[in-house]
Amino acid sequence: MSIDNGQLTALLATSQTLSSINRGERWCDLFFRGLLWALGCLGFLLPAAIVGYLVIGGGSTLTWKFISDFPKGVPLGSTGGILPAIQGSLSLAVLGLCIATPLAFGGGIYLAEFARHSRFSQIIRFVIECLVAVPSIIYGLFGYAFLVVFFKFGISLLAGGVTLAMIMFPIMVIAVQESLQRVDDSYREAALALGVTTTYLVQRVLLPRAWPGIVAGMVLAVGHAVGSAAPVLFTASVYFTKGSPKLADPVMTLPTHLYHLVSEAISQEQAFGTALVLVLGFLIFNSSALMLRKLGSFSWR
Repeated sequence: MSIDNGQLTALLATSQTLSSINRGERWCDLFFRGLLWALGCLGFLLPAAIVGYLVIGGGSTLTWKFISDFPKGVPLGSTGGILPAIQGSLSLAVLGLCIATPLAFGGGIYLAEFARHSRFSQIIRFVIECLVAVPSIIYGLFGYAFLVVFFKFGISLLAGGVTLAMIMFPIMVIAVQESLQRVDDSYREAALALGVTTTYLVQRVLLPRAWPGIVAGMVLAVGHAVGSAAPVLFTASVYFTKGSPKLADPVMTLPTHLYHLVSEAISQEQAFGTALVLVLGFLIFNSSALMLRKLGSFSWR
């Protein structure tokens, strides 16, 4: 088959057009690839810069004595350590997690499996999402009015733990519900075909496969609650305490201790050291939860 000059010219023009389009697409791809790399590096550099700044400012303060000693000096906290603040933060986190976990698991399982397509579950989910967006200081004011004053718990570990549980609860409910809903429906269909109960299905089939997402939600909830100073200021925190934490007594916490050090200009070195301990604690906790998440997902394959 012969090709005349007109057809050859048209083919050459089409080839040049396609070549220019491909060059434009390659340049566009390179541009967006570079932009994404730059944004990704920026997103990594920001937290790295914060941690580096804290290490430079508080690295010399971070010693075993600083971690294991009580606040000292005049004004109080200018020397010494932060042991009571570490104990108080851990006590509040454990108490809040113990209260919120069974409630969140029950609510998330109910919304995901027992009321999955109902109008009621959609309304409840909307309310829970609204609770996630409520500022932490509102939880603090509610905890003070409802727990400290009305129930007469006083400024105590119990009041602070319940308040932090209220902060953790909506985040954990959403994590449990979404993790269960992401499990493939083939498992549910197979279980129904075998005639097993919904309780058995959730306990033995769905929860093991949803465990990684649930752990991630729990980590997010604990970090969000423990890192908030406002709720603890109203319900559980005092300037100084000595001795092991008790439910009926107030406690020191790392965020509130850092707040006092900075707001009253007590010691910049102690403030940097406290902030560094708080950040490192979150990093260790998140890393441990990530390892647990991977081990859990591997053991159920």
